[in-house]
Order: sequence, then C-alpha cells, then structure tokens
Amino acid sequence: MRLSCSDLDAMLPEFLDGSVTAEEEALAAEHLATCQACSLELNELQGVTKLYREHGMLKLPDEARKRIADALGLPR
Repeated sequence: MRLSCSDLDAMLPEFLDGSVTAEEEALAAEHLATCQACSLELNELQGVTKLYREHGMLKLPDEARKRIADALGLPR
C-alpha cells in the first residue's frame, strides 16, 4: 500500500506526535522520501509545533480577536 498526499495529510497530526503504528510510520516515511510538497508541509508543521512548545499560547489583542470574529461571522 502506498499513501497519497491526502492520506498523509490526514495522518500528519498523529505522525508528528508519534502516535502512529510502525507500519503507518514506514508508509509515511516512504511517501515523504518521494514527495517534496508533503515534506515541505511536514517541515512547516514541525516549525509551528516547535514555536508553540517554546513560547506557548500567545494572546491576541482584543481588536485582532474582534476583527477575526467579524471576518468569520462569529458572535463576540
């Protein structure tokens, strides 16, 4: 079995936190070895994860939160 890009994308969170099976890890590694787009996505997610672990959750200013809520049509 080979993973498609969408298959890998669906399992990236579990892959990043190490909760995939050995078989899934091997399939992901095989796909990543041949797919530059998925490798780049994985690198970006690893970077975001590293930043979050180093700095924790950042609080947005109230004005930014209001603009995001308005853009998404969410109640405030």
